[in-house]
Amino acid sequence: MEKYRDLVTWADHLIFIFPIWWSGMPAILKGFIDRVFVAGFAYSYKKVGFEGHLQGKSAWIITTHNTPSFVLPFIQDYGKVLKNQILKICAVAPVKLTQLTNVEKISDEQRQQFLETITQTARRI
Repeated sequence: MEKYRDLVTWADHLIFIFPIWWSGMPAILKGFIDRVFVAGFAYSYKKVGFEGHLQGKSAWIITTHNTPSFVLPFIQDYGKVLKNQILKICAVAPVKLTQLTNVEKISDEQRQQFLETITQTARRI
């Protein structure tokens, strides 16, 4: 895992792209985060709270859901958990969250528009 910690240290910007399954991230990504973003590297414990060690890094989280967009404010999905808890504890900021919802029911045109938005945003990084 030291190799991946070195890459995180080297990077200015982190990008996470994953599907949301049953309100969670895929197990392989969860395992990666558990092993790479560890105490002593990504953060440390203080008497009250945490001290993040990844200041100066930003992140972009891109998720796909089969959930309709109007439901998102009412669920705790792991795109939000990664942004508002995990990366926040590690002092990664700013963090942008982009979500494609209702993936099984959107049109090819809507899907293409989402991909174009991702492409244009990526070019600005």
